[in-house]
Amino acid sequence: MRMRRAALVAVVVLATGCGKKAHVVSGPSPEVSGLAAVPSTAEVIVGMDAVRLAESPIVERATEMLLAREPDLAARWQALRESCKLEVKQVNRLMIALGPSPPGGRIGTGPMVMIATGKVSEADLVRCVRDIVGKGGGSLAVKTGEGRTLYHVKDGSRTLFIAFGRPDTVILGNNEAYVHEAVGSGQKALDNPELAGWIQLADQNAPVWVVGRVAEQLKTGLVRASNHTLKAGAKAYVGSLDLTSGARLDLLALMESSEDAKRLESLVNLNLVGMSWAAQVASLAKVVQKLSVKAKGTGVRFTAPLTMDDVNRVLSALDRDQAAEQDSPPAGGSASTPSAP
Repeated sequence: MRMRRAALVAVVVLATGCGKKAHVVSGPSPEVSGLAAVPSTAEVIVGMDAVRLAESPIVERATEMLLAREPDLAARWQALRESCKLEVKQVNRLMIALGPSPPGGRIGTGPMVMIATGKVSEADLVRCVRDIVGKGGGSLAVKTGEGRTLYHVKDGSRTLFIAFGRPDTVILGNNEAYVHEAVGSGQKALDNPELAGWIQLADQNAPVWVVGRVAEQLKTGLVRASNHTLKAGAKAYVGSLDLTSGARLDLLALMESSEDAKRLESLVNLNLVGMSWAAQVASLAKVVQKLSVKAKGTGVRFTAPLTMDDVNRVLSALDRDQAAEQDSPPAGGSASTPSAP
């Protein structure tokens, strides 16, 4: 399978979320797609060009590994594909937005929406989803608001909300209020000056690009990890990833000051020397040596131009580690000893 299969697998992953009570807003709202559907409160935004990633052997292998290790996910994907007659070529672009985590909650536990653009029929998708959840005793309820139709899907403990931003754009999420924000007429990502500024720094033409705000826990954690060499952690990050031929990573960490940027550059480069020595054990020293870290102004840029050979070396090393874990005896010396004849 190709990359667009991975994009559609994400649809199934979203179904593991839990819903929350929504607010109700009246009045019509404009059609939205892509960034125009990302709420202004988004903490992380990931954009993907499924068409350009379609031939990526790395993505294909990663998808196969994911499905092999998650049999429940694989079964749900297979059921969705067969019942809905879905083809990977139906998805052209995919965008995922993660909202703020609840107070005191773990990082990454906030509401999420996925915005998929392509040849997706609302009537066909809704009919298909109704058939799937109906077979398992689930349900599909229909609500309206701001001139939009919101589909509430319940399947056991899993909840999913579906709406269409425009005829070619389906928006799915694990939180009713956040899906309403996405399709509603409220403020969006580009209306948030700080978020919009970070988005302008991103290479939106890359196969994968990401913009994110650094959580306060991570900022303080970075300061502690540096033994307070850093006065403040990074406030945001902007990155791109090209997996069409090898893996070309470009990540920009935005620091609070140029002094902290230079300090982070020195710390990382110092650690890379140690990593290079350690990587020799797995024949990955040359891969580590391709990593580059350079400070400029308040930004620290990390680049890693890896070839397919480099990626294969890394994957082979990971495969060896997993095989070693699987072959190791049970803890506590509980392995059985053959009895004497």
